[in-house]
Amino acid sequence: MSANQIFNSSMIIPEERFELLSAYIDGEVTEAEEQLVEQWLSDDVDFRRLYQQQLKLRQSLIDLPVPVAAHSSVKTETDVMINRVFAEIDKRSQRRKWKLAGIGISVAAVVGVFGSMFTFNSGPQFSPVSNSIKSPAPTQVKPEPILIAMEEPLVPLPKSMSSK
Repeated sequence: MSANQIFNSSMIIPEERFELLSAYIDGEVTEAEEQLVEQWLSDDVDFRRLYQQQLKLRQSLIDLPVPVAAHSSVKTETDVMINRVFAEIDKRSQRRKWKLAGIGISVAAVVGVFGSMFTFNSGPQFSPVSNSIKSPAPTQVKPEPILIAMEEPLVPLPKSMSSK
């Protein structure tokens, strides 16, 4: 399938052609789009000129010098501000950790107090029912003889099963 079959170049508006050219220069096109752009480059002189301009512009942007801070005091002030911001963030996170630890200790204390109230109720004042219930005297269990059915079943079988 050729690029012409995938893209009808008469249907593509100039803005889309420019977008496709930009993606082509950045290497972000599919194989079919690459074939289409290369066809435009071989057939259209204006498109080739636009391509050359884009390549020069891209190279100019790459070659631009990186600006350096003119005054070292600006860089120092920026570093000081950044350090202050991070110090404040650290303080807040430490406060939050201490608050959470305090809440955890408080919850543990409350659970401990209420839990101890309900678990240490072995005294008679907390459990009047336990004193009034008498446990039954242990009875001796008489062992029963074990019956093993070797040749005859223990329960009579129906006639349909016994004939088999």
